[in-house]
Amino acid sequence: MQKKKLHIKISLLAVSLCPMIVQAQISVNLPEANITARTDYQQSITLGQFNSAITLLPNIGIKSNNSTLSNILGGVGPAPLSVANYKISSIAGISVLSSSTERSLSTSTQSLYVAVASLVSGTVLSNLRLNTSSFTWVAGTYSTDIALTAPGLLGGNAMTPATQAFSIVVPAFITSQNTAGTTSILVNNLSFYRSPTGIISNKVMTLAHTVPYIPNLQTGNSNFSFSTSLAYNTLPISPVSAINTTLTAVATATPIALSSTSQPLTNTTGIVVPTNNSQALTYAFSITGAQLKARFIQAGTYSVPLTYTWNKIAAAYPTGNLQSQSVGTLQIVVSDLGELIANQQTVGLSFTTASQYRNGVNLDMPAHLKLSKTTPYNLYVRATSASFASGVNSVPLNVLRIGPIPGETGMQTVTLSTTPQQLINAADPTVDRSLSIRYSIPASETSKLLNKPAGTYSTNIIFSFIAP
Repeated sequence: MQKKKLHIKISLLAVSLCPMIVQAQISVNLPEANITARTDYQQSITLGQFNSAITLLPNIGIKSNNSTLSNILGGVGPAPLSVANYKISSIAGISVLSSSTERSLSTSTQSLYVAVASLVSGTVLSNLRLNTSSFTWVAGTYSTDIALTAPGLLGGNAMTPATQAFSIVVPAFITSQNTAGTTSILVNNLSFYRSPTGIISNKVMTLAHTVPYIPNLQTGNSNFSFSTSLAYNTLPISPVSAINTTLTAVATATPIALSSTSQPLTNTTGIVVPTNNSQALTYAFSITGAQLKARFIQAGTYSVPLTYTWNKIAAAYPTGNLQSQSVGTLQIVVSDLGELIANQQTVGLSFTTASQYRNGVNLDMPAHLKLSKTTPYNLYVRATSASFASGVNSVPLNVLRIGPIPGETGMQTVTLSTTPQQLINAADPTVDRSLSIRYSIPASETSKLLNKPAGTYSTNIIFSFIAP
């Protein structure tokens, strides 16, 4: 048998194994609920991989390569590193929570875990806690690079990747913390009609937000709707423009008269993100005394839908529109109010000459009565006694006439009686209507005064009003 030699040549090529530098990323979305409630947010994150071949008893540390968490997208103010807190929870699936230490992120290396026994290689998980209460969050992405270290026995790093890009994503939101509900302006005193400033009522809306915004306000109709269980002559027409609105304690506030068109309540600067991301906006609704008299003098309830809108300033991050709304009702509630004042308490008609007995006597009392009533009314007058009396002597009540002075309208002349006599019938609501009254004893009645002893004959007169 012929034998052959087989030559096998194996060539070995020298290969240089260079470690790849890998930078991973940890991105955490901070929920709106935690920002609003100012509560800590916690999430489990992967810090990297531990290699037990490099070191037996690892000391795992963390630090930031930057001094702050820069808002790389929102572009408004960095966040302090200390808002981020780390605590290693497990290595290669083995829990180390009880022996690890929570550390706040810093530019100095913070030791998260020092092993007392050897560990196997595997994934390093950490509990991340974000402290929301110590910082005012503006929408954007807050970022830094974090360095992870676990020194090996002969140098090197047992943690890979050695550097992580860490970011906190803060959402853009504008959220009302309370419902708009019903805002009531209670007109329950005549003094509001008499004051130039009228009446003011406040509505507080509490907002949480991470973006600057402009507040807007509009009504559902151009006029108030009206309802009442009380008497009225005509349905009032009350435009919403009679109501002025502004924001109190807001430097950029711009007062408006209400309209069915949405109107901004600040200039274009708007309202910046407030400390702790929460603020109470006070909307002041006001009606001048003149507008109350002109538009809201009839007792009842005036209502209109009211829409509160908050629009993100266009230039603020993120791009695009962001809007929040709340719908409520504005009510003007006018009570059934009434007041009647006699500006002169004493009225005296004198008979001292023959001419007065022949022709009778008139006494004009300008602005004698001041009358206010927020429903239609009838005005009456009566005497409290059966006659004018002077001691045992008397003069019948029907000698006296009571009515308007010349030029006074809407009033009739009546003969005095103990039964209420109507001076005014179904008049429209009014505030501080001045009534000028004429008291007279006509020539046709002076005969009833003859042969009466000299003296002062008197009775009490009552003016009163009731609903028609």
